[in-house]
Amino acid sequence: MLFLGMSAWIIHLAATDHGILPMLGVLALTMALTFLIEHLIPYQPNWNRSHKDVRRDWLHAIVNLTLNRALLWTLPLFAWMSMSDNVWPADWPFWVQVVFAILILDMGIAAAHHASHKFHTLWALHAVHHSVKRLYGFNGLMKHPLHQLVETLTGVLPLLLLGIPFEVAITLPFLVSLSLLAQHSNADYRLGPLKFVFAHAETHRFHHTNDKNGNYNYGLFTNLYDLLMGTFHYQEGATPSTSTELGIGGRDDYPKDYRVQLIQPFLDMQSPRPMPDSRPRRTKT
Repeated sequence: MLFLGMSAWIIHLAATDHGILPMLGVLALTMALTFLIEHLIPYQPNWNRSHKDVRRDWLHAIVNLTLNRALLWTLPLFAWMSMSDNVWPADWPFWVQVVFAILILDMGIAAAHHASHKFHTLWALHAVHHSVKRLYGFNGLMKHPLHQLVETLTGVLPLLLLGIPFEVAITLPFLVSLSLLAQHSNADYRLGPLKFVFAHAETHRFHHTNDKNGNYNYGLFTNLYDLLMGTFHYQEGATPSTSTELGIGGRDDYPKDYRVQLIQPFLDMQSPRPMPDSRPRRTKT
């Protein structure tokens, strides 16, 4: 309901040209339902309680959601980047075009995410996201604005080259937000075999561990990138369930204040710290 159902609602609103406000309403409703379900069926009850991080997480969410929508309105300015007017499959049904765009966006974002665990400068920015000590819906929106910009550009540039229509592009920031809510949710839901398809909480929790498992499961919407690159990991019964298993290894002192988190990456760039262990390993299922 919260991912496929609300995503279908967003796609319908875009296809029928209802405008931005109803889409924002669907997003707000999804957030409210996410928090409700997290309290009804919590994966870890302690993660529903504040860790002195609520104000910070709201600031991250407001800033990043605002930037996402602001970037959306610049898309028409980049129409000149399209390789041809005939490249985009405009004759496909609208919802199929959206799914096509999501798959391309997902691969680009996952590639940037993977690179952020390999290159020090990108990791310094990405570490803000990994500093959390609990997982709940809002964690997905807790990112350094510059790192969000890197991921967004990597995912969107291929779509611009293909000439994505504005009507299709307008759905993407909303669908990204819905996926982030589902991916970081503290609700104890199970996907069964679909956990190998969708990059949601059941598999993404491994990515937030402070050991080597944190270098796996980079996808946002799907696990396609990880299955292709050999970076998918899932081990039954081994999903992290305590705050001590989360965060950045060796960085329990990472700042929690929002303003300091905006500055900390630049300090870390000047004073290199150990990178997460990114050595390849056989995938476990």
